[in-house]
Amino acid sequence: MGTRGKGRARWALVLIALASGCTGDAAIDGDASTPRDGGISSIDGARPSEHDASTSPIDGGPVATAGEIALTLRADRGAASDAVVSLGVPFAPGVLRDASHVRVLDASGTEREIHVAELARWPLDGSIRSVLVAFRATLAANAEERWTIEHGAPRTRTAPAAIAPAPDGPVAATLDPEHYARSRVSGPHLTIAANDRFESFDDELESCLGSMSPAYETYGVSCAGTNAHRTYYDGPHALWQRFVRGADAARYRRARLESTWYRDNELEWIAGRAMAVQVCQADGWTPSQKLDWGVMRRMTGQGMLDDYLLTGDPAAREAVIAMGEAFVRSLPAQRGGRENSLRVTERNLAWTIMGVASYYALDPRDEVRAALVSLIDEAVDWQSDGTSGAFEHDLVRPDPEECSDGPAGGSPFMTSLLVDGLMDAHALTGDARIADVVRRAAEWLRDDAVTSDGAAFRYLWGCASDDYDDSSTADLNLLIVHVFGAAYVLTGDAAWLDVGDAFADHGVDAMYVGRPKQWNQSGRAFPRYLGYRALGRAP
Repeated sequence: MGTRGKGRARWALVLIALASGCTGDAAIDGDASTPRDGGISSIDGARPSEHDASTSPIDGGPVATAGEIALTLRADRGAASDAVVSLGVPFAPGVLRDASHVRVLDASGTEREIHVAELARWPLDGSIRSVLVAFRATLAANAEERWTIEHGAPRTRTAPAAIAPAPDGPVAATLDPEHYARSRVSGPHLTIAANDRFESFDDELESCLGSMSPAYETYGVSCAGTNAHRTYYDGPHALWQRFVRGADAARYRRARLESTWYRDNELEWIAGRAMAVQVCQADGWTPSQKLDWGVMRRMTGQGMLDDYLLTGDPAAREAVIAMGEAFVRSLPAQRGGRENSLRVTERNLAWTIMGVASYYALDPRDEVRAALVSLIDEAVDWQSDGTSGAFEHDLVRPDPEECSDGPAGGSPFMTSLLVDGLMDAHALTGDARIADVVRRAAEWLRDDAVTSDGAAFRYLWGCASDDYDDSSTADLNLLIVHVFGAAYVLTGDAAWLDVGDAFADHGVDAMYVGRPKQWNQSGRAFPRYLGYRALGRAP
């Protein structure tokens, strides 16, 4: 991180952004602290109260177990003659319980022969989370057709033999973004088209992905630092969220490109292919050793899970399970020795939870669940060891360049990563303790970790050598505000959205997405907030 929290580093990034044309207006004007729509007063005037988690808006009411889904086929890679077309079709909890109750109608309304296979089930209720649908189609080059997927009644035509997925074939098959948003395939989402309140966020994200200089795709693996590392903050996950919110062939191809690039360039397979770690791990690693901290945050379990649920690519499933197994087998080593590595900094526990939760989503064995629950235990106990609501730790240990005296502090943006992982775990386990952990973290962010002008969060909280009372890092708000959305979802208290909106305004004003790292962090995190927010407020 270096001196990322310092004002001079922020302005260095602004100069880079000016050169590339990818920066928010507030970052150029230096006016990120100017309140909008009430600014600080909207935070002070909205003090969320404690609510029982049973009021969670994400639970909703009865789900429709039968319906139609619009399916778009586009021959974006040339003509397709009886070519295999495949896609993952996700469903929200409770919607689909029998994979034989899925059928495909072509543009003329004729039912087609298809192959359907389960990809994953929701562990809490046993309903199907996603199915692979594969069939054959003929389209002229660049042609587009609208087909239909129906669910809820038995199909009458089945392919005579299994059809292997062809996620990179000549035809891109995509569903409407509204369906992806409802399915919770990567958490609750708000479509790009429906995002009126923070429309400029999506405009900037799209613009900078195309105009970034150097181009996103020219970056590679950087073990020495993070600013030059292409997939840092899980680039595949960020790009899949862009896809599910926009759902067209171009976004699909871009997310696939990043997913396959990651597997081809960043995974080191161990014990045959039973485990995998990111290539920055020192040679000779075994699960009896601690994982390198920099490696844990480069293991993209969420992005590989997205890839599998949305395409059915078995290579994505293999990556999720192998990385998850490396995390699980190394847990005793992580917790042993002179220090518990999971508590050195919030991000270490965060990425471990994300990796194991992704593993459990595809392999819900008791052993994997036990590992995931032990990580939830870790988060609960760690937060309870302090009184602030932060996950208090020695700030000097992980980041001595950023704090030389901080025996009991916390990192707001690393805490947001931990909450992200805990929300994945909550969706899979329903662990009631997570609601209180998230609420306490949100209260700490709102009351203690905020800068004195109310526009941003301190880069580090509790650092005696630097109080980081500097709102020039307001761009990180976009990584953090989903915590307030999560607090709303788990407590039912909509006042948390007032808090989130105020910080989001400053974050969008200061938005910087001129490098893959910053693009990924905003692209993976802020859509989560938009999805949570859409459950209780007009978009």
